[in-house]
Amino acid sequence: MKKVRDVMSTNVIYFSPENTIFEVAKVLSEKNISGAPVVEKEKVVGIVSTSDIVKFLKTKLKIGSVHEMPSLSLLFLDLVKTGKDFVELKKEVKKIENVKIKNIMSKKVVSIHPEASIFDAAELMDKHDVNRLPVIENEKLVGIIARADIIKAII
Repeated sequence: MKKVRDVMSTNVIYFSPENTIFEVAKVLSEKNISGAPVVEKEKVVGIVSTSDIVKFLKTKLKIGSVHEMPSLSLLFLDLVKTGKDFVELKKEVKKIENVKIKNIMSKKVVSIHPEASIFDAAELMDKHDVNRLPVIENEKLVGIIARADIIKAII
């Protein structure tokens, strides 16, 4: 039976709690990933996802989206549709551009040990409705396993 260690990614993209939401959104978008661990002093202190960012932006920018949970690009399209003029919109964005992810990240981190089975990882993801698990050994981040990694391993 395959273990988490066999299929996890060791080249983990992670953030500091002091990164801003726009810095994080840019990296997530560029790397085409939906979330990443937040690490402070070598310990995972949270998880941030595009849905955390979208929820925050929808609330702060008062966007009523027709989409249940839009992507960042759909969110900005909805923002344009609100008809706010550019100057007003720019002021609103300026107010939130320095918000740190420590204020919006999920602090409840569900993690897994590298020696656990991939089925344990799948069960944890399903139980907690998460798409990725930080892999932690000796209290340090050593990798990340995503749903796609498990599917590839099974196939």
